Amino acid sequence: MNATTNFTVKSLRANKVRTLVTIAGVALAAALLTAVLTTYASLNDFLYRNEAALAGTWMACVEADDSSVLDERITGAQADPQVFGTAIMRDIGFAELTADQQDTQGTYLAIRSIEGDVGDICGIEPSEGRLPESDREIMLFATWNDYGGVSLGDTVTFNVGQRVARLAPGEEGSMSAGTMSASWGVQGEAHESEITDGAPLNSSMGVLEADIDGGIFNEEVTNTEERTYTVVGFYDRPGYALSTAAGMVGVTAGAAAPDAFTDVFLTLNDVTNTQQVEEAAEALFPDEHVVLHTAMLRYMGVSSDSSIWTTFYGLVVVLAAVIVVACVSLIFNAFNISVAERIKQFGLLSSVGASRRQLRRAVVLEGAIVAVIGIPCGLLIGLAGCAVTFAALGPALAQLAGSVEVPFRVAVNGWVLLVASVLTFVTVLVSVWIPAKRASRTNIIDSLRAASGSRVSRRGAARAAKCTAPSSLWKARGAAGRVLGVGGMLARISRKRGTGKGRAASVSLALAIVLLMTAGSLSVFLGTLTDVVTGGGELAGEVGVMAQLDVETPQGEGTADGDVQAGNDGATGADSAATQPAAPMTPEAVAAANNELFARQAEVFAGAFHDLSQVAGAEPVGWKMGTGLYAMLPEAMAGEALVDQENGMGGKMADGRVGTVGSVAYLDDAAFDDYAKSLGLDPADFRDPAHLRAIALAQGYGNNGSVYQLLNVLREPGTLEALTAATYHGEPAAGIGVGATSGEGNSEAFAFQPYLEGDDDGVEWFPLEEAEVQTVSVEVVALAEEAPAIASARGEGLQLIVPESVAAYQSFGNDAPIFYGYFDSADGDHGALAEELATAGSAYFHDKSPYGLAFYSFNDYIEQRDSNQMIATVVNVFCLLFAVILALIAMANVFNTVTNSLILRRREFAVMKSVGLSNRQFRAMVAEECVAWCVRGLVPGVLLSLFVSFLLWQVISGSMTGLPFTLPWSYVALAAAMTVVAVGASVAYGMHRCRADNVVEALHADAV
Repeated sequence: MNATTNFTVKSLRANKVRTLVTIAGVALAAALLTAVLTTYASLNDFLYRNEAALAGTWMACVEADDSSVLDERITGAQADPQVFGTAIMRDIGFAELTADQQDTQGTYLAIRSIEGDVGDICGIEPSEGRLPESDREIMLFATWNDYGGVSLGDTVTFNVGQRVARLAPGEEGSMSAGTMSASWGVQGEAHESEITDGAPLNSSMGVLEADIDGGIFNEEVTNTEERTYTVVGFYDRPGYALSTAAGMVGVTAGAAAPDAFTDVFLTLNDVTNTQQVEEAAEALFPDEHVVLHTAMLRYMGVSSDSSIWTTFYGLVVVLAAVIVVACVSLIFNAFNISVAERIKQFGLLSSVGASRRQLRRAVVLEGAIVAVIGIPCGLLIGLAGCAVTFAALGPALAQLAGSVEVPFRVAVNGWVLLVASVLTFVTVLVSVWIPAKRASRTNIIDSLRAASGSRVSRRGAARAAKCTAPSSLWKARGAAGRVLGVGGMLARISRKRGTGKGRAASVSLALAIVLLMTAGSLSVFLGTLTDVVTGGGELAGEVGVMAQLDVETPQGEGTADGDVQAGNDGATGADSAATQPAAPMTPEAVAAANNELFARQAEVFAGAFHDLSQVAGAEPVGWKMGTGLYAMLPEAMAGEALVDQENGMGGKMADGRVGTVGSVAYLDDAAFDDYAKSLGLDPADFRDPAHLRAIALAQGYGNNGSVYQLLNVLREPGTLEALTAATYHGEPAAGIGVGATSGEGNSEAFAFQPYLEGDDDGVEWFPLEEAEVQTVSVEVVALAEEAPAIASARGEGLQLIVPESVAAYQSFGNDAPIFYGYFDSADGDHGALAEELATAGSAYFHDKSPYGLAFYSFNDYIEQRDSNQMIATVVNVFCLLFAVILALIAMANVFNTVTNSLILRRREFAVMKSVGLSNRQFRAMVAEECVAWCVRGLVPGVLLSLFVSFLLWQVISGSMTGLPFTLPWSYVALAAAMTVVAVGASVAYGMHRCRADNVVEALHADAV
């Protein structure tokens, strides 16, 4: 051990508190970086393994139909060095199923053969039994075992043939397969082939039913032959390869016809982006359709086209940057103070021949020793923290992702540990570089006179001289001097004399505020994102019941002039009644008939809830009715979500108002009264038939398929007009669609389009301006941020909330209402309660209801509620742990800086005491300096926090539009309180160290 190393080690031992705090700061930095990176790696690893188990590891799927050179190309692909593996699936045929089988198995059983490594590449693994090995064996979906009465070893016989397209009666022409959108279930991009009468249909094409899909083709199965198979296995994870648009797949190993539709699944080497994957597949199979496994490519790091992953990457970068900056400050302050404390020692070393390089090396070596001790501790702490967190939250995370077989585990990656170690070590070296240079530039004479540590600049000396001039010493004491006396005045003079003295403490306090507010902003923004993902609010009850009465002829969707689409299915005219009057009707009469019918249905639903509440074990929570709404409201009242016509929820009309399609929730009176009171409203104000009032939700949640949306629905309360009925030449409209008409400056304006039904099931559209309409005014008296529990689902459009008693006189003239009842289970057996409610509800509506039952269903909300709670728990735990670690770093920084700043001035304090400064005056002086540090740190801290919060907001906004930029004011208060506590603790410790000194000894001390 040379002299420099020996000196460095002794210096670290000389001040154990500073050394331990610095090591703790380095360890926390490494721990937090390790935790952030390990969380990312573990999440990516879990999603990769989950996707591989569900759908396989294939990167690209080539869909080929009737290719004479396909087998030759497959052989060439298997020999290509870029191709890592292949798996092949071919169509054998389609088995016709009985009506009972179609209820659980789909329209057909698509029988396909397998070749190659389908287990790893396609994720085809039997849950029971084995894979087939011949054309006489078959593996079926597990529902055949659960509901179809088929067991392992059984033989099954199917009539297997080829699906072909047939023109529907009265139709002619052809249709491009490219027009078969997701409603037909085409996999990947649309094929370019033409569908004509008699054209074969493969497993990538959905079932053609002209009456349902509005096309011109039906289909049939031809050339059938009876085939018998032995069931050798079942699978319960269909994934991509085992799902078709025509039904589930039966897997066999037989040879297919030469012209059979074929899927070739490929995994590739040496690809870095999706374009390379697609180009490689197209080069191997020219002119064939290629589908990319985008989820797997994303988890492999080949593609990151998902906005949520972009957000996650951004969060990792921003948080890592915040951690590094915070740790640089902590370590820099620690070493800067350390050098200042030992400036006399460096002068002594220089006087005996130590070179600048040796002095600089001593400080850098000190930082390296701290890093060597702190980094391994930090890595272990970070991994241990992840292990404990994932052990507690892993099952919830796995269930949240829909996986119960793939466990969530800590992924210990070498690159994570290496990056965290290197980044922390670089942080330490950057932090110590400036103090090391300062130590190497020590002036020997000044340091031996102990002047370097307290050297005052010319400007500082001039300011101090001005403050201490006899003529102004007591005349210009400042506010601190007047309040705190001599101590406050001395603090003011000291601050004027050396403006840089408290700079380190102020910077530490500012960074503490930044760190705590970063944690707060992250919690607020992620919490909002969680609410949007889960729909917001708490689900009411453990079991929910839904029902709609069959009192109308449902109307299908249609178009008018190519650009008008039907909105809701409900009838607004006389179709809502049992018969269609022959005489012309006025819209007022139509609205009155609808109101009367709606009131009767509400009575039925009230009775249903009462009867269902009598079911053994059922604890009633509440009920509501839901119906549609067509509304027109002032532009000043409408939010961006309603004004923006591209959202499909509304738009600006030609007359300047905003039209929208929304919904109305009728809450049972008790629930509504509680909700209104929680908003400071009088429930009685909402029960006046002559003055309709409602509460509306200010915001809505949506998802456009790319990003989540936080939608601003309404800006302010106001009065809107609800369209309750429309007639055309005395005939009630069968429904109302929405579309566009010409507005000002030839722009498109939002418009309502009523329509009539013709005798041939067609529709006749007519402009609203040419119709007679009935509207009703509704005053929205309050905008609520949160929906009540029994109306917690937030839609994308206008949502009004009224009491159930309003249903006795106002239906708002749209869809037949849907009943929602919510119940808890008294004994916790919510599954049994759901079955009892299903039986009781079905019996009630069939036996006691004067109407037919359009549909009836029940939902067990426990799983959905648990899933929502899991998301919230995971986010909250992550934010809490992050906040705790950042708080520890912040407090360590403040404690280290403030404490050592005071200890560094021991000689100065000793001089003041030697000339008669009392303990009270001494405390007043230190208190004033601390207040000054806090004030000087608070302002830049808040400004920096604004910048970091803005960055986090920008990152998370990439996954959610409409997220408002807000500051976490509760965290601002918490940050201020914690910094005050930290300063107080630091000052108390520092003053204790200073008071422990004998004045004479302190004056002679070397400030070690």
